[in-house]
Amino acid sequence: MGPLNHDSPPTSPEGPVGISEGDRARTYSAALGLLFDATCVISPELIVLECDEGFARLLDRPGEDVTGQPLPTLHLTGSVEGQPVTLRHVARTGSWRGHANLTREDGSALPVDTLLIKSTAEEPRIHLFLRDLRGPLSVQVGEVDHQHALAQVSRLSALGEMTSGIAHEMNQPLAAIVNYANGCISLIKQGRAEDPAITDALSSIAEQSRRAAEIIRRMRAFARRSGGQRGAFRLTELIREALEVSASQRRRVGVELQCDLDELHDEIVADGIQIEQVLLHLLRNAMDSLATVPGDTPRIILVRTRHTPGDGGGPGTIETTITDSGPPIPSDEEVRLFAPFATSRENGLGLGLVISRSIIEANGGKLTYLGCSEAPPGGPAFCFTLPLRAAQI
Repeated sequence: MGPLNHDSPPTSPEGPVGISEGDRARTYSAALGLLFDATCVISPELIVLECDEGFARLLDRPGEDVTGQPLPTLHLTGSVEGQPVTLRHVARTGSWRGHANLTREDGSALPVDTLLIKSTAEEPRIHLFLRDLRGPLSVQVGEVDHQHALAQVSRLSALGEMTSGIAHEMNQPLAAIVNYANGCISLIKQGRAEDPAITDALSSIAEQSRRAAEIIRRMRAFARRSGGQRGAFRLTELIREALEVSASQRRRVGVELQCDLDELHDEIVADGIQIEQVLLHLLRNAMDSLATVPGDTPRIILVRTRHTPGDGGGPGTIETTITDSGPPIPSDEEVRLFAPFATSRENGLGLGLVISRSIIEANGGKLTYLGCSEAPPGGPAFCFTLPLRAAQI
């Protein structure tokens, strides 16, 4: 084990490309449409201000009979700080996700997956999103479908936010191709068509073209991956693939990468594509944080894996920690890290950590925020664990 990679920083970082309000709204709408069957907006007095057709169908009532009326009884499950969850809790914390029972006019209780989000507008509103949970098969299939839908939204969002990095990465081989081509033209005009330099230049053009094509292939493959296939993977290889995908942004920000990976105990059974997506999101968060520090401050990301043996000689787990040298996360943001649509980035969707935690838990692990590391590089640290494969790959 030991440091595997060391990227030296560039001299001129570039800024990110913004996401328009229209694009952000369409992405939110697409994500919520894939995740939930019904939506409505309610007032603090629990009056339904507006609702969609799906909400009316869940209640088995016409939409016009629902709007303007009190919200049907919604029993939220679970507790917070030892007390039952209520809409007052949502009004105080800003959001809640869990299962609930929606009571209809005939007295029947409808089990629903529920997301409540308090509006940040001047007039207080609560947005309610529901998904019908009736039927054991629909629950299992729905969980998988919604997991994959969320993951796809996150991947496309990641590509959008990496646009400037991709453009910078593409600019280098394209500029080299133009220079080599101009050199060939110049030699031919001088009557030196047989000059060996032309052959060398054409070979370089071919090599740079392959490099540009590989960049495009890598990004297209990342966008198209759908996941859903569990298999045997080496976590070290997934980490290296995520580092390759994020290399352009790392160079642009000027990040020094340090890796300390346990390659002897890294065999997992998981959805490799989604694990790679979690890694990429945590790396991007670290790079976004480092982009805000003064230019003379070291910008370091440390990726470390450690094996924890299981009880009774079992395979145990592998722990992956990503730590950066950026500033601490403010306490008011720390408590909302894993809340839906909570983001401190101007162009962020606020879904990345929510999706990442869901992915890790679906693969038998746990994702946590450790706070600021006492050891170098000394900044915010995120950690996730995954169970190791029983037999070696």
